[in-house]
Amino acid sequence: MSINAKELSKGIENEIIGWRREFHRCPELKMDMDKTEKLILRILGEIGITDIRTGIGGKGIAAVIHGAKPGKCLGIRADCDGLPIKEETGLPFASENGNMHACGHDAHTAMALGAAKLIYENRDKLVGDVKMIFQPYEEGDGGAKAMIADGVLENPKVDALIALHTGNIYNGDIYTGELAWHPTSMSFCITAYKATFKGVGSHVSTPHLSRDPIMAAVYAASEIQSVISRNSNPGRPAIASVTTFHGGERNNIIPEECYFEGSIRTPTDEEQHLIVERVRKIVEGVAASMDVEGKFEIAFDLNASKMDPALVKKFREIAPKIVGEEHVKEITEWTPAGEDFARFTKLVPSLYIYHCSRFADKPNYPHHNPKFDVDEAQFWSGTAYFTQFAFDWQEKT
Repeated sequence: MSINAKELSKGIENEIIGWRREFHRCPELKMDMDKTEKLILRILGEIGITDIRTGIGGKGIAAVIHGAKPGKCLGIRADCDGLPIKEETGLPFASENGNMHACGHDAHTAMALGAAKLIYENRDKLVGDVKMIFQPYEEGDGGAKAMIADGVLENPKVDALIALHTGNIYNGDIYTGELAWHPTSMSFCITAYKATFKGVGSHVSTPHLSRDPIMAAVYAASEIQSVISRNSNPGRPAIASVTTFHGGERNNIIPEECYFEGSIRTPTDEEQHLIVERVRKIVEGVAASMDVEGKFEIAFDLNASKMDPALVKKFREIAPKIVGEEHVKEITEWTPAGEDFARFTKLVPSLYIYHCSRFADKPNYPHHNPKFDVDEAQFWSGTAYFTQFAFDWQEKT
C-alpha cells in the first residue's frame, strides 16, 4: 500500500530543517564523528527505531525499519561528514568548530532522518525492510569502503540502494526544487596518482655529473597534457591533470628526487584503464629515456557510479508524485566529480539522483566554498523522494 509522501514530508518540514541546523553547527571530518553520531542516535531514538547497529567501519550507523509484510530490503544512504573549511556564511547556526558542512551532507542526513520518521510511523503499510545507512568519510573515499567491508549491506541483505546529492551542482536547466537523474552514471571514475623520479644530484655548476629528476618530471608532466587530446573521444569529457609538483630545496642544487601528483577522471572503467596506462607509460618511458628511475603509483581509485535501469525507471514513476512531471529533469551534462557511493553500485543495484536546492532569489556559491549554503525550503522533497521510494519500489514484485 502506497502513501502520499509529499503531504507527509511537508508536515514535518520544520523538524527536518531543525535537524539540519543541529548538524550544521558541528561538522566533523572523516571518521571523527562523535557529535554527529550522538545526534543521529538521539533522533533515531526519538523516532522510536531500536534495530540499530553502530560503529560500522568505524563510525557508520545502520538503522533497520521492519515492514508489516515480508519483502526485500531497500537501503537509503546519507553521507554525514564535513570539510576542513572555515565557514563564512554568517548563518545564525554556522559551524562552531572551524570545519564546515560545505557540501550539503548535513542536509542529506536530515532529509534521511525525516524519511526514517515517516517510514517508521507508516511501517504497517510497508513491504519488506528499509535500512537507513548513515555514512562518515565520503570526502576522501574512506567511508563506503570501510562500511562495506564491515558488512553494512548484510543482515538484512540490501537488495537495492538509493541516495541523493543536494545543492547547485548543475547550473543549466535544472532549477531549485527539481529532481534530476542520469540514465547511466552520476559520478566519474577517479584515479589519484603519484609519479616519482629518482636520479643523481649535483651542484648546479656541474650538471653533467647529475641525472636530473626535475627535468624528467617536467617533460613527463608536459607529455601528460597530450593524453586526453590523442586518446579520448573529444565528444566525451575526460581529465588527466598534474596538480602538485615537488622537487629541490635550493637554487644551486640539482636534487636527487622529484615527484608530482595528479588526477585522472573518465566516465567508464574502460576509458579509465586506457588513460591510466597511458600516463603510467609516459612516466616510466620519459624516466628511462633520461636515465632516471620513474615510479608510477596509484594513491586510490574509484569506479563510476553505475545506475540500475530498473531503479531509474521506478524513479521516473515516483518523482512526478513529489514535484510534478515538469520538474523532473534528465541530466545531459556530466560533471567529472567522484562519489564513493560508487563503491556500493558495484555490489548492489543502485540509484543516485540530484536534488536541486540552490537559491532562486540570492547568490549561490559552489560546493566546497566557505559561503556555500542550500535552500532549506526544498528539504521536504528529498525526504519525500526517500519515503515514496520505500513504499513504491516493491509494488509490482
